[in-house]
Amino acid sequence: MLLVLMVGLFADPAYAQTVPPIDPYSTPDPTQETPLDGDELTALFLDQTHRGYYQVDDWKDSAPAFTERMNADGTTVHLRDGIKAGGTWKTRQNVVCFTYDDLNGGCFNMYQRGNCYYAVSAFTSDLVAVTVIGDEAPDCEPSYA
Repeated sequence: MLLVLMVGLFADPAYAQTVPPIDPYSTPDPTQETPLDGDELTALFLDQTHRGYYQVDDWKDSAPAFTERMNADGTTVHLRDGIKAGGTWKTRQNVVCFTYDDLNGGCFNMYQRGNCYYAVSAFTSDLVAVTVIGDEAPDCEPSYA
């Protein structure tokens, strides 16, 4: 019996360090997930409209908190609660940045899970929103709590 217990102590340490599966309700972990960059990031926004959610409750009701249209000329239109705000967008390496005329902007690392995109603040590492493109039915749940 003692021999069996001792064999267990010398088991393969790599097995004990297996990375757990990613929790779809959590903020993306940059040590396990890679943000979109370069052409992937540009393609995600170029001439696309995203529906976005700030909280799990938004998602459950299927009512997006906002929509955002990113045009090829670098302009963007953000619509939230019937209020339209114009601005600009651009990508740099693995970050997308938004500036608005009447709203606070920000820069984000974007992570993809299924057809959902997680916007994580490049400054605070907080999950800010989860989006899907156009009228796609999301195949994930948002991580914002």
